[in-house]
Amino acid sequence: MKFVIRIFIVSLFSIFFTQCFGVSKTFPEKRFFLIETNNAKQLFSPPKPRTFFVRKVFISQRFEGKEFVYRRDNAVYESDFYNGFFIPPSHNFKEEFSKSLIQSGNFEWDANLHTRVNVTHYIELNLSQLYGDFRSKEPKAVVEFEVVVYEDMNSISSPVFRKTYKQNITIEKKDAEALVIGWNSALNNAFTELNIDISKQLK
Repeated sequence: MKFVIRIFIVSLFSIFFTQCFGVSKTFPEKRFFLIETNNAKQLFSPPKPRTFFVRKVFISQRFEGKEFVYRRDNAVYESDFYNGFFIPPSHNFKEEFSKSLIQSGNFEWDANLHTRVNVTHYIELNLSQLYGDFRSKEPKAVVEFEVVVYEDMNSISSPVFRKTYKQNITIEKKDAEALVIGWNSALNNAFTELNIDISKQLK
C-alpha cells in the first residue's frame, strides 16, 4: 500500500512539474547539412599530368565544430545547436576543394585517394572564416580561406602559389538552409577564381 501511495505521489509531482515549468515543451529536431559545390569549369582537355596531396587543413577554432556559427553583433557570436554540419566542416571543405581541382583539369589525380601516384604538388589549406553574418537586415554567408601550394614534400622551400580568397554572399534570410546555399555559392565563386589562378601560376 505504501508503494502504491509513493507512486501516486511521484506521478502527481511529475504532472505538477510538467504543467508549471513546461517540461513537455517540444523542441525543433536537429538538422544536418553538407556544403556541395557545382561542377567546376574544365580549363584543360585532357587534364595536365599533375597530382596533388592535401597534407594539412587548418580551421579556426571558432568554426571547427559541427554547429553553425552566427555573428549577431560586432563582438557577439553564437552557435546553433539545432543546425550543423553532417561531417566536420574541415572534411567537408577539403572534399569540395579537391573535387574542384580535379574537375577543372588543373590536376589529374588526387593523391589522397590514389596512393600509388607520384605527387607533384602538396597543398595546405587554412579555413579562417565560415559563419553567417546576421548583424544587419541583409544577412550574408561568409567564407575565407588561404591556399598554399608546394612542389616538395617538406615546407622548407618557398611555396609556388599562395593566395587568400574571401566571399561575402547576401542570402535571402537568417536561416540555416539559406546560409548553406550562400556558402555553396561563395565556394563556387572562390574555387572558380582559384582554378583560374592556378592554371596561370603552376607549371
